[in-house]
Amino acid sequence: MKHFDKKILGAGILALALLQAIAAGAQNNPATPEQAAGQQQGRGGGGGRAARQAGPPTKTTFLQLTGNANATLVEPVTLNAKSRIVIVRTHPEHVNNISQDGRPLVDYGYRVMALNYYGREQLYYEFIPGIAAAIKAARAIPGVEKVVLLGFSTGGAELTSYQDVAENGPKACQEPNRVYKCDGKGLDNLPKADGVMLLESAAGAPERTDALNPAVGLHDWKVIHPELDMFSPANGYDPATHAGKYSDEFIKKYFAAQAAKSKALIDEAQARLALIQKGDGNFKDDEPFIVTGSTLAINGARLLLADTQLMGHVHAPHMLLKADGTTPVLKYPEVMDPEASPADNGNLWSNTQNTTVKTYLSFQALRVTPDYHMTEDNIYGVDWRSVPNSIEGNVQGIHAPTLIVSGTCAPHIVYQEIAYDLSAAQDKDIVGVEGANHGLTACKPEYGDTSKRAYDYVDSWLSKPGRF
Repeated sequence: MKHFDKKILGAGILALALLQAIAAGAQNNPATPEQAAGQQQGRGGGGGRAARQAGPPTKTTFLQLTGNANATLVEPVTLNAKSRIVIVRTHPEHVNNISQDGRPLVDYGYRVMALNYYGREQLYYEFIPGIAAAIKAARAIPGVEKVVLLGFSTGGAELTSYQDVAENGPKACQEPNRVYKCDGKGLDNLPKADGVMLLESAAGAPERTDALNPAVGLHDWKVIHPELDMFSPANGYDPATHAGKYSDEFIKKYFAAQAAKSKALIDEAQARLALIQKGDGNFKDDEPFIVTGSTLAINGARLLLADTQLMGHVHAPHMLLKADGTTPVLKYPEVMDPEASPADNGNLWSNTQNTTVKTYLSFQALRVTPDYHMTEDNIYGVDWRSVPNSIEGNVQGIHAPTLIVSGTCAPHIVYQEIAYDLSAAQDKDIVGVEGANHGLTACKPEYGDTSKRAYDYVDSWLSKPGRF
C-alpha cells in the first residue's frame, strides 16, 4: 500500500505543479512549478534558497522518460552560453519537481532537469534505468553539450551509485564485498555524465549506521540497555542543551555496540535471504524486516549530534566561503549547535524501520569492523563500498570531474571530506560554506546569504574554461 500511495501522491503533486505552471504562463514567465511550490527548508529539506527571488523568465517542459520515471526540464527563456549544460538532479522518495536543490542554477543560465521515480524502491539498483533515461533525454536537447549530475542529501548516493556503474559496468556492483549484488542486467554501456556535483550530500548508509541505537533491542523497542543510552544524564547527556559530554569509555563502548548491532542485522537479513532464495522463506520473494532503534532521518541516536566535537572539523585545509566574503584555506569547523533529542528516538514511527530483507540489504547493509569509531575529524572501521547507498564508496569508481560543497552548520562535513579524499577523479574540488545548513541556507542571520555564496561557487566551477 505504501508504494501505491506514493505513486498517487507523486502524480497528484506533479499534476498540480504543472497546472500551476500553466496558469502562471510557465512558457514565458518566471513562475515555475518549483517556485509555485517553494517552501522554507530546514536541516533535512531541499537545497537552494528558501524563498527564491524572481529571476530571468523560464520555461518548464514535462518529459515522460520510462514507464515509472518522468522529469521536468526548467530552462531560461533566453539561453546563454551556459545553457549548453544540463544539470540532472534527483532524490529517493521525492517528487523532485517541487524541491529546490539546484533550482537557482537556472538563474545563471543552466538548464535543470528534475527526475522523478515512482517505482517500488525495493532495491537500490532500481534507480539506474530512470537516471540513464534522463541523461539520454538531456543529451537529445538541441544545443546541449554536457550533462552534470547534482546530488543533494541522499540524492548524492543515488547519483554517484549510477555514475560508478556507468563508468565501470556491472562489476562495480558485483564486487566480493558488496553485501547485496546487482544482477547486472541492462547495466552495460550506460550513458555517463560529464561531471558530478555533491551539494550538502548526506553519506547515505554510513549515516544510517551511526544513527543505529545500540541501547534499543534488535527487534524489540521495549528492550533497553541503559548502560548504552546516549540520552541518559547518567551517561553524560544534558536534556536542557541537547548536548552530551561522554566519557572515553562510554564512547568506545557505544561505537563497539553499534558495530555489533549492525553486523547482527546484516547477518540475520542475509540468513533470511538465503531461505527466501531456496523457497523456504515466510514469503515467496521477500520478507518484512523490522529494525528498532533506527531512523531514515539525519537525527536519531547519533553521538555527533550531542557531542559536536566528534566529526567536528575537517582533517585537512580546504577553502571556506565566509560570510565576510573572504575565502581562507583552513581546517574549517562545524558550527551547528548540539541537537540530539530523545524525542527523535522515543517515537515508535520515527525510531523503527518497517522495511524488508532485500531493501535493508540493498539500501543499508554497510559493513563495519569491530574497531568502528569516530574521532574529532575522521571515522574508522568502515567498508565504504559494501553498499551502493554510500557516496564515499561510490566516488572511488568515479573519474568524472567532481565538486563537493559542504555546509558547516550541518553534521556532514567530515563525511563529505572523506568522499573527497576517496574520489578517483583527478579534477576534484571541495569547499565549505560558513554557516550553511543542510538546505544551504544560513542557520543564523550573521552568516548572510549562504545559498548565494554556494551557488556562485558552483557556477564558477561549472563555467571554468576547459572543464566542460
